[in-house]
Amino acid sequence: MNKQPIILGYWNIRGLAEPIRMLMHHLNVKYKDEFYETGPAPDFNRDSWLKAIPTLGLEFPNLPYFIDGAVKLTESDAILRYLCNKYEPKLLGTTLDEIAYVDMIIGVLTDLSESKGTYAYMSDPDKVPRRVKRTLQMKVEDLAKMLEGKKYLLGDKLTYADFVGVECLEGVHDIVEPIFTKYPSLSKYFETMMNLPSIKKYKEEFNKNPLPYYNKLAKVGGTVIKK
Repeated sequence: MNKQPIILGYWNIRGLAEPIRMLMHHLNVKYKDEFYETGPAPDFNRDSWLKAIPTLGLEFPNLPYFIDGAVKLTESDAILRYLCNKYEPKLLGTTLDEIAYVDMIIGVLTDLSESKGTYAYMSDPDKVPRRVKRTLQMKVEDLAKMLEGKKYLLGDKLTYADFVGVECLEGVHDIVEPIFTKYPSLSKYFETMMNLPSIKKYKEEFNKNPLPYYNKLAKVGGTVIKK
């Protein structure tokens, strides 16, 4: 009996699912994207997703969701950690100190990602709240300083946080400001990640049918950004 492929359900965007996709490509895990699309303006309804919920058997319905046989998960960090635990536990860190440090970095990246999302969905980016602008600036500066002289977020060791980090930082660069021009350490980090054989191959495939960062409701990043 053939094992059913892993299913990753999400909007037809990059968003929270992109680090999961990159990690699965890095781990050589076969999976299938199940895309959902918001309706047209002005309502941007979520009917495609809402109609699917009763059919999925998810305990806490949300996007992204992940189905691996009997395992059904939501929450992006839980999905990332599950993949690491199943296929390559060292990507979580190998000591208590490393695991704690990676967890901290994930928290920093979550703050940065949420602020980036607020910026992208604001009707007028010039009216983005001061606290959001401050978070964007502070987190980017802190990450740039932390990455000086480092290959990855944990020094010479690749972890799952790097797949979250590179997607988050690329989004800030494309949507908010050109941080790779401003911060050499971030530019070098981005180049290092993009040159990982697994990610390089994934991006080559991705660029054939690129996805936007956010849903069409977003004022910035709601359509594919051409580079």
